[in-house]
Amino acid sequence: MTTRRILVIDDDHIHLVTTQELLEEDGYEVLLQDSPLGVTERIIVTRPDLVLLDVNMPALSGETLLPILKGRSLTRDTPVVLFSSNDESSLRDSARRLGAAGYVCKGDLPGLRRVLARLAPLAQR
Repeated sequence: MTTRRILVIDDDHIHLVTTQELLEEDGYEVLLQDSPLGVTERIIVTRPDLVLLDVNMPALSGETLLPILKGRSLTRDTPVVLFSSNDESSLRDSARRLGAAGYVCKGDLPGLRRVLARLAPLAQR
């Protein structure tokens, strides 16, 4: 089995590093991006199995970026999970409305592991 690659997009450095450490402990290869700018190209070049996308970022929010990714042929099939400190209800609604593969609240490690386990079949190459 190959290591699954996850791209984490978050403008908060602490969340990036914390998420990277947690995912690497679980055996994932983790790529980090601290800005939503250039994400489309990064996905095309690195071909992550899954993207964890922060919702609240300046310049280009995750809610604006996700429809862009879904609209491009080279990125539309990459599963995207919304990742935010927003309340769970609004995060769930955003994920459903935007066609995200799932959602998880920041800091909810058990929830993150459940989402990743559920999406594992989608991430197989």
